[in-house]
Amino acid sequence: MPNLTIVGTQWGDEGKGKVVDYLARTAQLVVRFQGGPNAGHTVRVGDRQTILHQVPSGILTPGVRCVIGCGCVVDPHALGEETAALARMKLRARSRLTVDARAHLILPFHRQLDLLAEKHSRSPIGTTGRGIGPAYADKVGRVGIRAADLLPGREERFREKLKRNLAAANVKLMERYRAEPISFKKLAEDYWRATRELARMVGDGSRVITDALAEGKPVLFEGAQGVHLDIDFGTYPYVTGSSTGVWGVGPGTGVSPLWLEQAVGVAKAYSTRVGLGPFPTELEGEEGERLRKLGGEFGATTGRPRRCGWFDAGVVRASVRLNRLNALVITKLDVLDSFEEIRIGTGYRCGRQRLDEFDPTRADELEPVYETFAGWHETTGACRKLRELPMRARRYLRRLEELCGCPVALASVGSERRQVVEVKKEALRWLKSG
Repeated sequence: MPNLTIVGTQWGDEGKGKVVDYLARTAQLVVRFQGGPNAGHTVRVGDRQTILHQVPSGILTPGVRCVIGCGCVVDPHALGEETAALARMKLRARSRLTVDARAHLILPFHRQLDLLAEKHSRSPIGTTGRGIGPAYADKVGRVGIRAADLLPGREERFREKLKRNLAAANVKLMERYRAEPISFKKLAEDYWRATRELARMVGDGSRVITDALAEGKPVLFEGAQGVHLDIDFGTYPYVTGSSTGVWGVGPGTGVSPLWLEQAVGVAKAYSTRVGLGPFPTELEGEEGERLRKLGGEFGATTGRPRRCGWFDAGVVRASVRLNRLNALVITKLDVLDSFEEIRIGTGYRCGRQRLDEFDPTRADELEPVYETFAGWHETTGACRKLRELPMRARRYLRRLEELCGCPVALASVGSERRQVVEVKKEALRWLKSG
């Protein structure tokens, strides 16, 4: 039975949550390998919409176990709220979820430092203010507090680490931002009490995953953000704090990359971006606002309006190459149903050069080159088979395949779980096995 890695090919918000939920029917284990509660995966089943921030989207499929890998940063308060909400839905999330003992924790001072740094910066990058960057900075600085530090019998060790880290954080709060310091006693008591539920879920995620792979069980690896928000390969410094591509699975789970077999990239039928940073095909004015309204383009985590633009094939083509993707899933095709004309960014002019692939190190110099397509003016939400899609919609998907150099396996035509068209099922052995 194959394993599969799912990554976003743009700047996040591509609809990975729905794709993971759809493909999890074949999985026995779903693993989040990077990110924190700055990600928001929205899944709609019937009339019920669920927004997941840290728990892998596979949790909505009964019987599927889930792992939050060591490459993630975990906010215990947010995770507790999330698992409590799932419990109210009669989903036994806590008994099916393992948080890797090596995963680093987000502390309240991480969130405060994140917000203040953004507020006082001369060059803000548009973070979610959830403390992700400061938590990863502590991890790399080798002073982070990990999930293992919350286990029973380790309270004194936890308090010692917290005292050291809080002292450093309070210096920054007071001297750099003129903010009030945080009380150690109250923080230590409140945080330890709030993490008792999380402590019961802590385990060796690496062992859980490797054992499943060795037994031939189908394992789905889920990325949180998009490839172009990667700390190395994204539009630096407008990026997240972790590795968002297939290359992040190994260090993010403790699993050898030699296990990995297939990778699928998720892309919207157009482009969006939250926060600041380069966006070559961005639309401003009425067209951009129309896309935003039709697509409901507001952040699942922050509620911020997303910047919208036409599909950028150069961005997705770079993701295909970097991840060696086997197939693409195109989401929100239905959002384009009413457009008279639809444009695709096919490449870029950069001075006297013509580039066919997005280059994040020269992103501010790129001028997009477009192709224009006639819209299909038909509703696609009820389509389930390729032949049911309007001819022009099929041509659009075929052109995306050509420009991105990767077959389209699925196309999503609505937010509900069942609104999926299998375009080229044979492109993914995962689908054939299910």
